[in-house]
Amino acid sequence: MNFIEKKISQFDKFQQKHRFFSFPIAVFKKYGDDEAGTHAALITYYGFVSLFPLLLVLFSVLNLLTKSNKGIEGRVISATLHYFPVSSQQIYENIHTYHRTGVSLFIGIIITIYGARGVASALQNASNSLWNIPKEKRPDFWHSLARSLGIIILGGFGMILTTLILSYTNNISSKGLLFKAIVTIFALILNILVFTMVFRLATAKSVHTKYLFSGAIVAAIFWQILQFVGSFLILHQLRRSSEFYGIFALVLGMLFWIYIQAEATLYAIEINVVRIKKMWPRKLIDD
Repeated sequence: MNFIEKKISQFDKFQQKHRFFSFPIAVFKKYGDDEAGTHAALITYYGFVSLFPLLLVLFSVLNLLTKSNKGIEGRVISATLHYFPVSSQQIYENIHTYHRTGVSLFIGIIITIYGARGVASALQNASNSLWNIPKEKRPDFWHSLARSLGIIILGGFGMILTTLILSYTNNISSKGLLFKAIVTIFALILNILVFTMVFRLATAKSVHTKYLFSGAIVAAIFWQILQFVGSFLILHQLRRSSEFYGIFALVLGMLFWIYIQAEATLYAIEINVVRIKKMWPRKLIDD
């Protein structure tokens, strides 16, 4: 046994005796065993397909509802685009050009429903796979469809609401730190409730709701952290790429942004599974 192998063996024995190390290592290894990255990629695909049509529909609805008050429309659009840590101006210009036409709106609604249904279905499949639910115990087509609609409505609108709250609050310079802290905590609690409902809808009923709560807390924290560090994370990675790839850098940034959120969500589910099934400690290198 060489020096490196000896140190790895020593750390392996150490981590198995300390939950602070053994638990996250077990989660990480189960994520790899389940090939959860493939599920995250599928969620990313459907998420990207539905993203721009969703924004088109949102801007169109805002345009219809706020004709008498363009200030409100502008603030909501600005807060929504603040969620995406890429060039908000590029996104707005490419969507704003078309969102007033009826044909584009109709096409946008159809694609949005297709993409959103795909995201919800992929999330259900991923969650049940990570929990190792047999296919015969998973919801049938109609129940799965109803759950998908629930994920779209509750999850989608819940995320939009918390994003608007955080974005709008961060843009208010006149409010003190205490006010912003209170609003941030409120948004976190709302996010926890949203993720609890989403995990409940995405997982077969054989898994008790109380088993989903800890993962919902982790997912909510992950997502809010991503809100704060997203701009640095994406823009830093794509600053040079944009010089060479132009609009493709925007696409790459959006795909990467959606993917890390999908991964964060699936890791949160794995935390639930490992905790409830007591799947730790595990060896660093399987025999």
